[in-house]
Amino acid sequence: MPFAQNGDVRLYYESHGDGPAVVFVHGGNGNTLSWVHQVPHFSKRYRCMTVDLRGFKHSTIPIELYHPRHYVPDMLAVLDHAGIAKAAFVCQSLGAWAGMPMAVKHPERVTSLVINGSPTPVNSPENQYVLQKSIATSQAVQRGELPNARSTGMSERFMQEQPALTFLYEALGRLNGPRRTGTMTDEDVMIQPADLAGYKTPTLIMGGRHDHFLTPEHHVHIASVVPGAKHHTFENSGHSAYWEEPLEFNRVVGEFLNSCHA
Repeated sequence: MPFAQNGDVRLYYESHGDGPAVVFVHGGNGNTLSWVHQVPHFSKRYRCMTVDLRGFKHSTIPIELYHPRHYVPDMLAVLDHAGIAKAAFVCQSLGAWAGMPMAVKHPERVTSLVINGSPTPVNSPENQYVLQKSIATSQAVQRGELPNARSTGMSERFMQEQPALTFLYEALGRLNGPRRTGTMTDEDVMIQPADLAGYKTPTLIMGGRHDHFLTPEHHVHIASVVPGAKHHTFENSGHSAYWEEPLEFNRVVGEFLNSCHA
């Protein structure tokens, strides 16, 4: 059970396989266990790193130490501890608050970036609206004010057809500690248009057609703001295509990573 140290915080991570490094960064309901569909697949060609963000599962912290502004130094601490000079980042939802600023502020450490189901911290009027709506939804879910059918962001079809996987997904989220969701829009974590000047990291922005937390095509807007970014829509998924459609998710991400490492 390796831990990287960033100040007073110990960050749990795992490493599987050999080859070019790929860091999988989970969303707000996830942790290292969330990538069960991806690690066995990608570790055949890549060194797969999974991380518990601070406040999640094994990376326990007091609530006052939780803030996404720490994600970049946390990721740098993990990479350095694991002896990794540069890596691709595959980020789900909240994980974009680690991967996107890494690509902006430390492009020398990021070979490529994949983001799924996330408004990202990129600042635009449209994204600010979606972010505020997403945060309000998440907070309402945490307070128990929304029906369970909307609590995961998954498509109704998946929840009806896969009750066991839906149950497991929610159970994984209960392993995590509390976090302050409202910090996602603090000024010091938002990426301004000027910050993207000269951005050259190969980037793929993805989203599900049935995402209840965002909108069906919000990922297309984000891709239009990030220079050179490509986009992909999962027609049968909600918020978490990596969990709902793992075979399709792995195919799309695999093709993109392979093109970046050709």
